Amino acid sequence: MIAMVMAGLFFSGGTLSRVQSRVIVLEKVTKLLDTVLEIRRYEKNWILYGLEDDLAINHTMVANAFALIEELDGSDNLGKETYKKLKNIKMILGEYEDLMEREAELLHAGKSHKMLETIREKGKYLVDLADDLNDSTRSSINSTLSSVHASGVLLLLIFTLTAMFFARNLATSVVRPLRQIVHCTGKIASGETAPCTDFAEVVNLAEIKAVMQAIQYMLHKIENREELIIQKEKLAAVGTLVAGVAHELNNPLSNAGTSAEILLEEMRENEDVPRKFQLEMLEQITEQTDRARTIVRSLLEFSREREVRPEQLLVSDVLHQTMDLVRGEIPTNVETRLLISEDVFFWADKQRLQQGLVNLLLNAFHALGDFGRIELCGGFDDDTGKVKIEVRDNGPGIPDEIVNKIFDPFFTTKDVGEGSGLGLAVTREIITKHGGEIKVSCPDEGGTVFTIMLPVEKSGFLEQSNGKS
Repeated sequence: MIAMVMAGLFFSGGTLSRVQSRVIVLEKVTKLLDTVLEIRRYEKNWILYGLEDDLAINHTMVANAFALIEELDGSDNLGKETYKKLKNIKMILGEYEDLMEREAELLHAGKSHKMLETIREKGKYLVDLADDLNDSTRSSINSTLSSVHASGVLLLLIFTLTAMFFARNLATSVVRPLRQIVHCTGKIASGETAPCTDFAEVVNLAEIKAVMQAIQYMLHKIENREELIIQKEKLAAVGTLVAGVAHELNNPLSNAGTSAEILLEEMRENEDVPRKFQLEMLEQITEQTDRARTIVRSLLEFSREREVRPEQLLVSDVLHQTMDLVRGEIPTNVETRLLISEDVFFWADKQRLQQGLVNLLLNAFHALGDFGRIELCGGFDDDTGKVKIEVRDNGPGIPDEIVNKIFDPFFTTKDVGEGSGLGLAVTREIITKHGGEIKVSCPDEGGTVFTIMLPVEKSGFLEQSNGKS
């Protein structure tokens, strides 16, 4: 590339040097033409008025013309045609000078003009030769300039093609690998851990190879750290699970044990224990046993990997039937609303989905207390192309410090004995198995909104649920 530029500059410099020398020649040729025209002018004045001064100036101009011809004859890059024309001008100028001298001698001898017509013809021919030399010199310069222009265009074309060639090589060796690096980092950001395993094989630049090797090394380290974090999270989850089970089962089992001990002690000390007292103790034992059984059932429901059986359902049917399931649990002073925006068929496990929705509705009722409003909304969402279901209430909302914990197993804000803390965890598990997602938000105007997004098509549902279960 540099060699081509230097060659082009050398060629351009040589051409410009030739143009410069020919311009100098043109200046002298033009001066010669002007001198020849002056020779003719003083020739005519001498013939008309016979003044010796005009004749002297004519002789001086002829001498100047010879001097210019000698200068031109010694110039470089004169050219064969120019040299030939210059030689011809020199010969005619000599003949003209000789005629003028002979004519002047005749006049000085008192004789009349004898060779005026011949002098005029020689003078006219001399002007024609000088003018032709001037025109040919100008034409030569124009031709040289045209060749310079053509050479410049050719050089520019070669330079452009060469630049395009190097740009293509640059794009192949640098830009494309950089784009691949951007593509790979995008995959890394999306969660892939081995996005560019064959990248180093197609890259030639050592620097970019080094960057990719550093990225691969970083990914390896990240994978190791993720494995450690996942292991710690599992251990923490097991600890939370064990603590929750122990806490939740301890109260009903302790209460049942206490009631059994009281009844046993009474029966040992007194053979005539009142039947009513026995029934009360047994009812307490049964009640606490049922409570423990409910906790264990919820725990099993949460941990069991039960296969989801999807069927085609209508959004309005599912929501109407779900609302019917909870109407008996919600008092009349709590207003319930059912809103369907755009009805659509979708695929879901009806029993499991209703179980999750019932959990959300009852959770909303418990948050309201004695008064309030609960809304169950659903329909097709044009923006996402999915089924959107919302459970809204106008209760006190969820404090910011616990909003990220509400889906954790055994997390509850209720008093001891009023909840197991598994309802929302079970709901999230159900929605996840449907290939959907659930989010919670607290609007500025108050209350809580649980938003569920579910796929419409069966294929999308199966792909997502299998990937997440």
